[in-house]
Amino acid sequence: MKESAMRALCLALIMIPVSVALAEDQVKVTPGLTIQISAPGVSPTDAIMVNLVIQPAVSSSSAPPVHPANLPTDCSSTVSAISITGPSNNGFSLGIPPTICPGLYLVSVSQQKAPQNGVTPPENHLNPSPQYIEVTETPPTVTDVSPKAFFKDGKEQFSLVFLGPSSLKAGADYTLRIKDHVLANCISTDLDTAAKAESSSNCFKYERESSQDGQIDFSLKGGSLLKDLSGKQSVSLVHNGAESQGHDVFFINANTTYPRNVALGVTAGLVILIYLLLNSGRKGLAAGTDGRTFLLTALFLDEETQTYSLSKCQFYAWTLAAVLGYVFLAVARSVIQGSAVFPDIPSGLPGILMVSVGTSVLSAGITTSKGSKGAGEVHPTLADFVTSGGLVAPERLQFVVWTVVGIFTFLTIVFKSDPLAVQDLPRIPDGFLQLMGISSAGYLAGKLARKPGPVIKALSVANITPSQNSQNLPNQFAAPSGVVLHLPVLTLDIKGENLAPNALIKVDGQPLRGDMYWITSAAPDPQSGFCNELNISLNDAGDYLEGSHTLTVANGDAQAADVVFPIDPMTIVSVNIPAAAPNGQDVTVTGTNFAVGSNTTAEWQDDNGNAIAWQDNAGTAIVPALTVQSATQLILNRPTAVTPTSHSKLILTTPIGLKASKQL
Repeated sequence: MKESAMRALCLALIMIPVSVALAEDQVKVTPGLTIQISAPGVSPTDAIMVNLVIQPAVSSSSAPPVHPANLPTDCSSTVSAISITGPSNNGFSLGIPPTICPGLYLVSVSQQKAPQNGVTPPENHLNPSPQYIEVTETPPTVTDVSPKAFFKDGKEQFSLVFLGPSSLKAGADYTLRIKDHVLANCISTDLDTAAKAESSSNCFKYERESSQDGQIDFSLKGGSLLKDLSGKQSVSLVHNGAESQGHDVFFINANTTYPRNVALGVTAGLVILIYLLLNSGRKGLAAGTDGRTFLLTALFLDEETQTYSLSKCQFYAWTLAAVLGYVFLAVARSVIQGSAVFPDIPSGLPGILMVSVGTSVLSAGITTSKGSKGAGEVHPTLADFVTSGGLVAPERLQFVVWTVVGIFTFLTIVFKSDPLAVQDLPRIPDGFLQLMGISSAGYLAGKLARKPGPVIKALSVANITPSQNSQNLPNQFAAPSGVVLHLPVLTLDIKGENLAPNALIKVDGQPLRGDMYWITSAAPDPQSGFCNELNISLNDAGDYLEGSHTLTVANGDAQAADVVFPIDPMTIVSVNIPAAAPNGQDVTVTGTNFAVGSNTTAEWQDDNGNAIAWQDNAGTAIVPALTVQSATQLILNRPTAVTPTSHSKLILTTPIGLKASKQL
């Protein structure tokens, strides 16, 4: 045992200087290259012969030395008559044959000088430098890999393809290398089946059957593959120990839609946050009529007109578009590309936001100095963005169109961007900025050129004639001369802004003739010609005394404002008539807006609309009695003729003459 150990030690001591000597006087090349051989004493006229003989001993490369017995059959291990070019006094160029086998070769150089006086000198063996040439395997030529990135998308197996020239033969043996990572071979580790049971095992497999010349296919498997290799990795193709140039591939432990989903989620979160902030101050932000409130829409409401503000909406829309785009870019750069940078704002986006802010501020200033647009319909609608007082405003329509086109184009480009390659948000072109500026200027110019429109802030029923059996109109509501009264006459008092004393009136969308209404008011403002209060008397208003109706007030330029009258009308929901004979106030009525303590009266009618006399079966008169118990319930008595099967009609009348009815 001691003897064998001593032999090994001696052999090692002998081999160490040999290896050092080889390392100092050898060169590493690949087949087909040309190297310089130094050989002092060589004359350009000499015949030079070179032999390369493979050595089975040592190699300075990391790969094990190639022994002659193990050489491939399609290469040569002893090479002579090698291509020699450019002999000089100090050396020559030596071309390494492309068919030479990998291994360590001893360089043998002989010199045959030219004959002198007919005598051929003997062959002279030179001492070349380098003395040894180590021929390594030619690295596979890989021009590209596909795909450039692997995304999660619910997969545990991925396909990686190395692309190159036809010299990349599909029949050869290849392996895969990922720099700085060790990935097992599925076949050698028997993970082809084990991976099914243990999804966390990561490995690769050379798909020889699906590969072809110039296209080498691999399968990557493993449930934790993307997590373990997360980020940018350099992958290379290895053949017989020779490694190709590395190509970058991204391993991303997320879905392809991750940046878009995060952008949408963050934006939705901001909207919810704004909603919660507004909801916390809901009482102060209540807007609208009929008890309706607006939370998020309060952001867009013009408080004066209770309509949607186009300038506000445009500003918020571009702000949300900028947030969506920026979050998409930030997530793509950090999570997908692995670049920890703070993305820059694209050129042009600050400009478009500045146009939006400027438009909103100038619009508010014009409204303050010149007056509001017409209020239009009772409740805010999307039509408010393109109308003024119910009329389509061309400059507003153009402003909306270009805003929608700009935001749609911007977000389409953002979400269509490759998250693996995107570096910046889309640049807003200077031409588009100019176009938005022109559109904004047109919108503001329209507000300046157009007269302010009517705005109704309050309405009340001022008078109903006949009332309390009187058929005389109060002096302040008197009809103009020549107007024939058709009772009843309903007079409404409206307060607001920019009300024309000669306004045109519609009820429930139907225009009224000039003899069907008249307007009385105080003297209008001498500068604007508008009033802040109008009394509008409606002739033959019997149909307007019951239920809700819409009054439209239109100025001379057709800008209009709508309001519902009466405010909170009285209604009857149900009438409960006992089957037994009348017994005092035994009829229970439910409804809305009953006035407690008021002198509300009741009337019963038959199927033909004739009044049912307040009498009992003996024809004795009954005194009508009605008691309002609450805003939603009252009780009253009834004539004997009113029964659950009499198909009668109950009519309630308020002290001012408004009515509510229910057919039984």
